[in-house]
Amino acid sequence: MKPVMKNQPYEFALLISRYLCNELSKEEEAHLMQILEKDEHKRKILEYYKQTAPAQERLDYMNSLDVDAAWNKVRQRHDGNLGKSSNYSFLKYVAILAITVSAVALWLAYGTKDNKLVTSLAADKQILDVLPGGNVAVLVLSDGKRVSLDSGAVALREKDGTQVSGNQGGLAYSNDIASEQEEVLYNTLIVPRGGTYNIQLPDGTNVWLNAMSELRFPVKFGTKERKVELIGEAYFEVAKNKDVPFKVITAHQEIEVKGTHFNVNCYADENFVRTTLLEGSVKISDPAAPARSWLLSPGEQAQTNKKTGKTALEKVNMKEVFAWKNGYFFFNDEKLESIMAKIARWYDIEVVYKGQLEEQSFLGQIERSKKISSILNVLELSGNVHFKISGRRVVVMP
Repeated sequence: MKPVMKNQPYEFALLISRYLCNELSKEEEAHLMQILEKDEHKRKILEYYKQTAPAQERLDYMNSLDVDAAWNKVRQRHDGNLGKSSNYSFLKYVAILAITVSAVALWLAYGTKDNKLVTSLAADKQILDVLPGGNVAVLVLSDGKRVSLDSGAVALREKDGTQVSGNQGGLAYSNDIASEQEEVLYNTLIVPRGGTYNIQLPDGTNVWLNAMSELRFPVKFGTKERKVELIGEAYFEVAKNKDVPFKVITAHQEIEVKGTHFNVNCYADENFVRTTLLEGSVKISDPAAPARSWLLSPGEQAQTNKKTGKTALEKVNMKEVFAWKNGYFFFNDEKLESIMAKIARWYDIEVVYKGQLEEQSFLGQIERSKKISSILNVLELSGNVHFKISGRRVVVMP
């Protein structure tokens, strides 16, 4: 006898979740096969999820999420539509299973008035696709010369003898030559929209820059401090030197460390500057009032409100913060507008909104190496939103 479920979309979500986790009974498997034989659209959905991250990776992702907190937020937003407690426990269960399968909260579809799973996939449309970003950057030398780093090997020499070498994957600086030159020479690494890049600084510090980011740094550090300037987002693995502190300067935060791993997000179009510590210790201070400072512990994030200047510390989901560096988009109850801003930077697209979109948030982990249609497919399946791709413009519609 096949399982009886009141809501067909969630019956299907439950079945594919159990199928991909190898937990289907013989009766459930037979029922799933019947559904797939009759519905080509559902076959495409299942095929898509079969191509997502491996099972263990999905389980690791689920364990990293605060599902209870996310679920409570959904209940608050959709209290008028979700019904009473008998539905809460069932939908929460489906939500958890959906996360393990596809890193997307299929249960958001239940927050709509018609209770229907979105049935139009961008893959069903004849559209132009957009490829993901890659290792693309421009290096500005001390004399103003610009060098493209997106093709072939690089071998340069600065005026003070510093050697600059690398390829499309990254860049490294080295200087073992004594120089009498007193002038401090600066280079700037610019990563455009649709790009990411790794650089090893003269002291051995490694920095990974996200799209739309810039790092200005001296080609040779002094003996008192190692100071760089950042716009955008970067992950730092700072070479240890207890005698010479490493400083990152942004418009609203000054970060000082002696050897640690941390992430800084200071995009101009965002309301907060966020510094997150993975290991070691970090001191955060206000550039306008250096006496004001905060010490971070691993797992903490310093959030500075650009409008008020106030800084707060809080524990955060580390996988969410470092996902971009590890090749993923990671959405933890994240608003659509915030998601589309990340997508716009990585795919170098323009996002246009049309019509009245309802407020909705998403849970998900999706590889950044996928074409943009794959990302949009998942979002369409997960909420009341549709997309149209036209060249490098993506129109977002109800």
